[in-house]
Amino acid sequence: MNFLDKIKLALTGVGSNKFRSFLTLLGIIIGVGSVILMVSLGSGTRAVVSGQFESISTRQVYLSTNWDLSYSSRGHLTEDDETYLENASAGDVKVTPFYRTYYTVEYKDKSFQTTVAGVRENGLKMSNLTLKYGRGLEESDIQGRSRAVVISENVLSKLVNRDDYSTMLGEEITIADKTLVIVGILGKSTSTLALSNDSALIPITTYQNILPRRSEYYDFMLIEYGNNTKESDLIAQVNYLLNNKYGTVNGENRFRTEGLQGRVNLVNQITGVLTYLLGGIATISLIVGGIGVMNIMLVSVKERTREIGLRKAIGATSRDIQHQFLFESIILAVGGGIIGIILGGGLSIAANIGIKHFFDWWQSAIPIWVIILSFGVTVSIGLVFGFYPAYKASQLDPIEALRYE
Repeated sequence: MNFLDKIKLALTGVGSNKFRSFLTLLGIIIGVGSVILMVSLGSGTRAVVSGQFESISTRQVYLSTNWDLSYSSRGHLTEDDETYLENASAGDVKVTPFYRTYYTVEYKDKSFQTTVAGVRENGLKMSNLTLKYGRGLEESDIQGRSRAVVISENVLSKLVNRDDYSTMLGEEITIADKTLVIVGILGKSTSTLALSNDSALIPITTYQNILPRRSEYYDFMLIEYGNNTKESDLIAQVNYLLNNKYGTVNGENRFRTEGLQGRVNLVNQITGVLTYLLGGIATISLIVGGIGVMNIMLVSVKERTREIGLRKAIGATSRDIQHQFLFESIILAVGGGIIGIILGGGLSIAANIGIKHFFDWWQSAIPIWVIILSFGVTVSIGLVFGFYPAYKASQLDPIEALRYE
């Protein structure tokens, strides 16, 4: 009996009880579909998180006071610390200080409390905010202590009712009873660093003038470092320099340093584990489907005992019998796998479209590897879970089989 004859015979066996075969297929279909859907959603989550960080310069360290300590024990960042860290740090290091407070912004008869930040000319870029209209703050604004402000659309939406916020360029707002002119308007950034989309940025020197009581110390600094510097080395270096200058409190640093690259790596690890965990959970249903294949094949061997005895009596070898039942289990598993891949892919596309409709930041992803792996697993299930029933069928004694009622 050649290979094609064995396939035809196996198909006949599978088709002899269509409803039972369908129920067996269903277990594999659900298993494969679940794996693809779960991995797709997990990969989409990972793509979103990775995308959030792609537009940010991850070669930055966030430096602030240690808020876990009492006020008298905390370290306080000054202009001297900025110079000290830049000069004492090894490698290519740029320190940028920021002021940040929560203050009322007024426009005509309306007001709204939001984040007001005093920044240098590179503050917009460092915090990854998006300029939509106008211009950012420039060196001349810093040097001239100009009354310029770059404000977000989110804040303006609380102050005015306009469809086109670009018309607010040149308008005047009030912060701390001081009038400032809007020179730039921020759009929505999907990923920001240290400052939110609800911010108003003013020159750092202007901040010192109009909010003198809030500008004695910097609120935080962003330390940018070059490609030849490792984040962990820089953090250790900054901690050493500041501890050497200010000392520690019961062994605890007066300042807090956080590296963005470390966070990115941690988040990627977590989302990666989450993806595999979801896939692993769904794989359990595949195993259950495989057990279903074995169960049905054992029942089939029992029901067709006389057929097996008759085929052996007219010349079929044990190998022929084994191949027939093994092919039947593979056909069931692979058939369910193909339908499961189509169903799982369709559900994944529908789920991604649905999530994208409500959350425009969502990134759909159906990894090719999970489709290939799912197909390979279904073939393996057919072989593994079909081997014992096929072997059992091939070992039946033809005389005893013919006597079976």
